[in-house]
Amino acid sequence: MHIHMRTTVDIPDALLERARPLLAARQMTLKALVVDALERLVGTEAPSFKLRDAAVGYARGADNEVSNDEVNRAVDELNERAR
Repeated sequence: MHIHMRTTVDIPDALLERARPLLAARQMTLKALVVDALERLVGTEAPSFKLRDAAVGYARGADNEVSNDEVNRAVDELNERAR
């Protein structure tokens, strides 16, 4: 059984316009192109990467965690203000 997740992806207009001829030539949908690209990316071994600590103004070890819900609410508020 295949489980699918629906999501929204913001693609810059200029990039989408450059992709349209490729999609037409390959007779594929944007969804198929995204799935294909993700499958290729996930199928390859990514080099290991460690993000350096670039915290500013926070004490090490302090409880500075922010939940995904808090981040999503903040983004939604910014988007509402921009409208």
